[in-house]
Amino acid sequence: MKVVFFGNHTVGVVALKALIEEVDIIGVVAHPEDPEEGDRYESVYDYAKKHQIPVIRAKGKDSQVNFFLKDNKPDLIWVTDYRFLLPHSILQIPAEGAVNLHPSLLPKYRGRAPVNWAIIQGEKEIGLTAHFISTGMDDGDIIEQRSFSLTKEEDVGDALNKLMPLYYVITKEVIRNFIDGNVSRYKQNENLATTYKARKPDDGKINWQQTAVQIRDFIRAVATPYPGAFTYFQGSRLYIWKAELDIDINLPQENHIAGTVLDVDGDILIVACGEYALRVTQYTIEAGECNPINKGTLLN
Repeated sequence: MKVVFFGNHTVGVVALKALIEEVDIIGVVAHPEDPEEGDRYESVYDYAKKHQIPVIRAKGKDSQVNFFLKDNKPDLIWVTDYRFLLPHSILQIPAEGAVNLHPSLLPKYRGRAPVNWAIIQGEKEIGLTAHFISTGMDDGDIIEQRSFSLTKEEDVGDALNKLMPLYYVITKEVIRNFIDGNVSRYKQNENLATTYKARKPDDGKINWQQTAVQIRDFIRAVATPYPGAFTYFQGSRLYIWKAELDIDINLPQENHIAGTVLDVDGDILIVACGEYALRVTQYTIEAGECNPINKGTLLN
């Protein structure tokens, strides 16, 4: 079976490695150059070069992608963390279609940043889905899914660590089914579908009017390796990396302002929320001169 791989990031390298072990990878389409590639995350482009696989850097709609595929005539397209949509003309080229790995339990959390959004929404179960690519947003038939639980003590970094091996496992399983001519597929339930937009670093600002539960999950969702949840203290950003619920504190709203530091215990801050309070156990303040954080300080 001849496969062309579209991908990016460390998960792309993991999936590509699994494919190389099973099929003939006749070409790779990698993302345009990124200064963080090969530094913060592994490079699909470099991995393909190392294995002497023909590789180009391009966006899905670039004309060179069309020429690249028509020249190579793949049986299947495999996509992992390639963040450009593939036009219908491209999807029609491979006889077996195109498969994508999406890090959510579809049909929930279609679109961008699915792991972050799932944690923001307080999900206890997260996973990875292999699905056929259609012309819509992550709405093609499902081939395989794997899930895992995530506790309230775990954050997005823990979720990514649990996800990583699934890219290898699912890729191996699904590609072997293609080789055997035994690929299952079933349609997504549109009644359960949700779609979310991309996230930016500035989207990490904390809304202290939310409940302590909501804010804790928000902090978990954008923790390392993401830019982090932040608030402002004396004009500087204060990044909160870990926080716990403090349900012993539930003052009437009229008796406190959300974002007020109710107490300071060493390096721990007790901060009022719209409902209950948070024990902030790990935080950093961006460069700048700031006074000590005292009881009564307002974070905003």
